Amino acid sequence: MNPRPPQAGKSSYNTRRTPQQARGLETYERILVTAEKVLVREGFKAFTTVKIAEEAGINVATLYRYFSDKQEILVAMFERLNAEREAVSRDIVEAMHRGVPWRDALEEGFRNLVDIRRQNPGMAALSLAMSATPSLAGLLRRFRQSNARIISEALSEIAGLDPDTAMIVAQCAIEAHASLLDMWLLDYGRQEERIVEETRRMLFAYLALYFDRPRPIAGPAAGVSAPPQG
Repeated sequence: MNPRPPQAGKSSYNTRRTPQQARGLETYERILVTAEKVLVREGFKAFTTVKIAEEAGINVATLYRYFSDKQEILVAMFERLNAEREAVSRDIVEAMHRGVPWRDALEEGFRNLVDIRRQNPGMAALSLAMSATPSLAGLLRRFRQSNARIISEALSEIAGLDPDTAMIVAQCAIEAHASLLDMWLLDYGRQEERIVEETRRMLFAYLALYFDRPRPIAGPAAGVSAPPQG
């Protein structure tokens, strides 16, 4: 049985409800763990429901009880990882509201995000697969925008940026951070700490422009402010 194609123009997926009974939950988790292994080892072209079911030791009909196609599997994997990342972002913002210096709050958060990636080596391949799937690319952007909104809150309330500018800066930070850490996992291997350190330096240098010297300056476009001038 071949995976059923997504509906034309479909830009989001509603994954089926997570099973509550122990046996169903065990199968559900096995599918996701196996899917990550297949994606990392063989790439998206070989990422099929048939392949995942075979390696998970179940028949494909059982897999379809939990996921209607491979796109739904990707979404379920990404939703779980994104929830972890959003939790870290909220911790960063909450720490700043408690009076923790932004550099200290971001340092701890950055290390936690790196740890999440170490524990989930398929994250970079997953982002790449979603970006390359037209029906999921928009969903990936919305996931990242949701994360950016959390950081934009701190940029607006603590750094003093107007909401539109805060969102733009947060999106740039999220996209650059995600792309560089994807490069770390995909191109340099998990042990290349230099890429991680350069990512940290880039992120801190960029956000320092706003947290250290917040001075909104009206730009040529309405509602957009330029970074502080040194």
